[in-house]
Amino acid sequence: QNRRLTFAVEEAYSGLLEAGRHPIAVVDLRLPHEEVDVNVHPTKAEIRFRQENDAFAAVQRAVRQALLEQAPVPSLRSSADIAVARPTAPEGTAPPPLWQRALEAESQPRTTAGTAAPPPKVSLPMLRVVGQIGSTYIVAEGPEGMYLIDQHAAHERVLFEEICAARQRRAVDTQGLLEPTTVEISPRQKETILANDELLSEHGFQLEPFGERTYLVRAIPAVLAGRDLSQAFVELLDTLGEEATADQPDRVAFSLACHAAVRAGQSLALDEMRELVRRLEQSEVPHTCPHGRPTMIHMSTTLLEKEFRRR
Repeated sequence: QNRRLTFAVEEAYSGLLEAGRHPIAVVDLRLPHEEVDVNVHPTKAEIRFRQENDAFAAVQRAVRQALLEQAPVPSLRSSADIAVARPTAPEGTAPPPLWQRALEAESQPRTTAGTAAPPPKVSLPMLRVVGQIGSTYIVAEGPEGMYLIDQHAAHERVLFEEICAARQRRAVDTQGLLEPTTVEISPRQKETILANDELLSEHGFQLEPFGERTYLVRAIPAVLAGRDLSQAFVELLDTLGEEATADQPDRVAFSLACHAAVRAGQSLALDEMRELVRRLEQSEVPHTCPHGRPTMIHMSTTLLEKEFRRR
């Protein structure tokens, strides 16, 4: 085993799998034998790569690409369909498995930085918003049936990607506060601020110490305008205070998106729903929220016809 490779697979599923769930994967990684050290464990139960970072990046990239290429909208099935076995392709005609295609792609010569291809985009069909159910789910019609969209999960996805993109451009929208907000923090949260001061600043926070356990917040990310700033900021610090990893910037984006997104139970005007769906259609990974929950489910026209006994 190799913990770095295990972590690479886990990282590839980031935002596509709910917390507490773990993927099962078979990865066929081929490289010269001199690049692998098998003598790091008495029982040969562990290996080490000469170029750990390269192996990590290759596996993470290949698995992520395969997942993004095959990220369908969850579909409901009728009870009659559940017991029916799916037909299999004739022997010898089945396409190669996802992992094989992904690793074959990984083995191809890489393009230069100036001509690098963008990551694969998982597109949605054009959807027509019909209405809202329970002030929580948006009902939309598409070319292949009906879609129910979780408005909070969908908005989280949209905001998360927009925050990440703005951070990469160093163009995060910041809103100054006419009157600074005071936030009480714990000693551990203070340590988190000191350790992540630059990261917080990159995301739009302007902070100033005001006593031993208090900070003045003079500016905030624009997405938090109108939200409970104290709660959002304290929960962000708690998130960053967990074991530090390379995905700290994404943790900030996760937390900001969660607090800024529209809530379940919040009524939306038709134009607001249309705008949210339009932005979701432009997302790189529209089918799941940053926590891995589905943003929508699909009820095909075929399913509706079966349920109404039309076929």
